[in-house]
Amino acid sequence: MNKTFFSASMILLLSGIFISCSKTDIDSNDPITENNIDTQKLLDLVNDVRSTGTTCGTTYYSPVDAIVWNCKLEKAALKHSKDMMDNNFFSHTSSNGDKFVDRLNDAGYSYNKAGENIALGYSSEESVINGWLTSQGHCANIMNPNFTEMGVGRIGDYWTQDFGKTKE
Repeated sequence: MNKTFFSASMILLLSGIFISCSKTDIDSNDPITENNIDTQKLLDLVNDVRSTGTTCGTTYYSPVDAIVWNCKLEKAALKHSKDMMDNNFFSHTSSNGDKFVDRLNDAGYSYNKAGENIALGYSSEESVINGWLTSQGHCANIMNPNFTEMGVGRIGDYWTQDFGKTKE
């Protein structure tokens, strides 16, 4: 086995460990249904775009570093998607008036930088990422070099993508 293959295999193995969130990682005080997403596919789709660079609207973004999955960001995103579905609304502001940074704090995510994308009506990981990439602001979040972590929550057709960089 050559050294390059071994290194690549270890990275893939470890990346699976890092994006594996247990049920207790995403549970809050009131039970939320299971997150209906392929976390690895979402992470791969985002990192593919980040690694090649892209144009968001009229602005070109050079390639940036890959991001990793964060279970606390997933928890905050999932809670917001559930709130939007349960209360039949679509907004970055929760039904109780909380902003996305309040949701991140509630999930225990301590951050220096943070951002959020929301979407409605998409049926797959590919379609929601493509939708976000056609929106200048959402695309800019995906390409933001200040973000090092991501979590996504989907309930029904409601999607929330939270980004951040933890405090050091």
